[in-house]
Amino acid sequence: FVAPPHARSAARAAISLRWRPGRQAASTIMSAHWMDHLKFGGSTPSFDVIEKTKDYIAATEASRTEKNPASEYYAEDYLFRGPIIGPITNYDVDATQKDFNISSAYPDLDRGVFGFTIDPQNPYRCMFFERWTATHTGTLKIGDFLSIPPTGKRVELPTHLTTIVWNPEGKIVYQSLSPPIDRFEGNTKGAGAIFGLLVAAGLEAPSAVGDISLILQQKFINDILKGGLGLGKSWSSEED
Repeated sequence: FVAPPHARSAARAAISLRWRPGRQAASTIMSAHWMDHLKFGGSTPSFDVIEKTKDYIAATEASRTEKNPASEYYAEDYLFRGPIIGPITNYDVDATQKDFNISSAYPDLDRGVFGFTIDPQNPYRCMFFERWTATHTGTLKIGDFLSIPPTGKRVELPTHLTTIVWNPEGKIVYQSLSPPIDRFEGNTKGAGAIFGLLVAAGLEAPSAVGDISLILQQKFINDILKGGLGLGKSWSSEED
């Protein structure tokens, strides 16, 4: 890829502004980003991205009672990434979720989805908010050794942002989940998504980005146990 003359001139000017002694860097440096390939060369989707995202969400809801009807939406190179999870493949995501049986422990889980919008810099990327609520009425299984009986507790989680990137063929190639937007929301001590549900059930699990105990725990489970003992993986290997 060769940038047009005006782009090359702008880049040179930006670099000059940044490094010239006595002058502040007031211009944006043009540089490649690993997510640029998710813009698919600046093409335009042939489908309604928001409506397709809503169809996918409906399929994930149906997955609680049916045999994963959402699986047809994922591209072969699909990756998921969260604040402290990922990058992880769909195969490893499914395996981990089965080991934690969240749907059985919280059968009335409502993701509270709202605020759909399209990224103005990428027409293939849909963003929306989620504010989960649920009641802990079933036994929560964590790996092969720990089960937490139902507490009957009503759970309200802080809002987070979800983003989904579709490819030109209409398959999801990348999905991400943000940390809680406002950690003072809800009754899970600032923990969001799956970690929030674990905290609500009574498991004091570290969930903060950069928490050294969490990092060591994840490395042990991933690198030593290889996701065994029903604990699942936090990220997939490069081979996956």
